[in-house]
Amino acid sequence: MFSTSEYSSINNEFMILQNKRQKKLAKIWGAILGLTITVIIALIIIFPKQFEIPGVAWILPTYGGILLVTALIGVIVSFVYLSEKPFFEYLYKEVYKKINSSEGFFFNYESYEPIKPTFNKEGGIFTKYATVKVKRHIKGDTEEQHQFNIYDCTMITSNGKNNQTIFNGIYFTLNKQFGTSLQLRTNGSPKLKGVKFTRQTEFENIKVYKEQDKLMSNVDHLLIRYFNKLKENSNYKRIYLSVINNEIHIAISYKIHPARTKKEITNQTLNDLANYFLSEYNMMNELSMMEIF
Repeated sequence: MFSTSEYSSINNEFMILQNKRQKKLAKIWGAILGLTITVIIALIIIFPKQFEIPGVAWILPTYGGILLVTALIGVIVSFVYLSEKPFFEYLYKEVYKKINSSEGFFFNYESYEPIKPTFNKEGGIFTKYATVKVKRHIKGDTEEQHQFNIYDCTMITSNGKNNQTIFNGIYFTLNKQFGTSLQLRTNGSPKLKGVKFTRQTEFENIKVYKEQDKLMSNVDHLLIRYFNKLKENSNYKRIYLSVINNEIHIAISYKIHPARTKKEITNQTLNDLANYFLSEYNMMNELSMMEIF
């Protein structure tokens, strides 16, 4: 898909952006290192006899040494660190530009959107109190003209002291009326406010939740077969599917995320990313064309 000249141009710009991030990080850690050394020297000058007092002789070497080593490691790491921002803000955007021009699509790409997302509350897959950070948002239409959204995101909950990442992967929404209320999950239970679900215990290996006092329909069984097909992907770690109102929501976490920072960018890397992004669209397109009966 990408020519040699296209790859060369993209890679050159990408490396410029990465170098800027590395230099910025190196300056920050360099300043921290310089400040740490200055404070240590100042304390030695101000309290020259501190090492002769048994009760406090260990304090500066211990804590000063920890800070010094930490700052030194920070400086060293900054020169080899690969920031994720050039990936999401530039590289992935260029891949989508190529997909649009080559395949005739009109995908809209946004990175790190400043708006607060609402899809988590609407889908009820995860707790509505989670903080959602979207790194990559794709918006478009399927062949059947159903609008879809693809979010590369993380969801974090906090108890005030500790943070816990409850989801790190791809979240899909498709605007299509399925005429049912259902949740399929590899783990956990529904978190949708205002709708009560009942666990369907006759299904093995997956958790099936049907809206309370509703019977399982042909559409439900069709979606269960689709869900089981998704489970065959060995790189999927967790899968969630929610159908509510006129939307279907799917959340997938990966054992190895296909669209995260890469140690090396080659022409093949760009082509692999393009193929993966197209596979995300194909998933939405397949659901869009699913015959509901």
